[in-house]
Amino acid sequence: MNSMLINKPPDSDPDFSIHPLHQDLLYFPFRPANSIVASWTAMEKIDRNNGCLYVVPGSHLDGILYEHETSKHTLYDGVQGKGHLEKEHVVMEKGDTIFFHPLILHGSGPNNTKGFRKAISVHYADSNCNFIDVKGTVQEDLMTRIEELAAKFGALMNYADIWKVKSRLVKGPPGEFQKLSSHL
Repeated sequence: MNSMLINKPPDSDPDFSIHPLHQDLLYFPFRPANSIVASWTAMEKIDRNNGCLYVVPGSHLDGILYEHETSKHTLYDGVQGKGHLEKEHVVMEKGDTIFFHPLILHGSGPNNTKGFRKAISVHYADSNCNFIDVKGTVQEDLMTRIEELAAKFGALMNYADIWKVKSRLVKGPPGEFQKLSSHL
């Protein structure tokens, strides 16, 4: 339901280069969390010098965290009050792939090298995940920012439909992801 080529720039401003500690489920208006998985593939050697991922092992067992703050980058929200937790840095060789739960706390450091740090991130979800109404939840502010950003590009859609349009069925019968709430 989501794929990104991450091209972290070299020697960039740490305020924009760092992706703060966060949970991917914050961005998703669908559940259950156990029907969603992330894959992250290194396109080159990735270590602490060029901003490798770090994770807080076992943090996916704590549920969604409700204290988030918006970073200087519009869509990089981070959890508050968890910076003290012990992080494991994930050093990877080109082609290495890790898979992780959408509730695991993770982030990445700054790229302190002269080259771009490249990786591919893909999220998969069961096509029958249930879309939820995020109004009145920790996700409402993010929903509003994403809908406003989409509107700037002429896409006047609700948050769930934005996810449905950007998703692709990989295998199996169509599910909730293939049902739009309006005719485009």
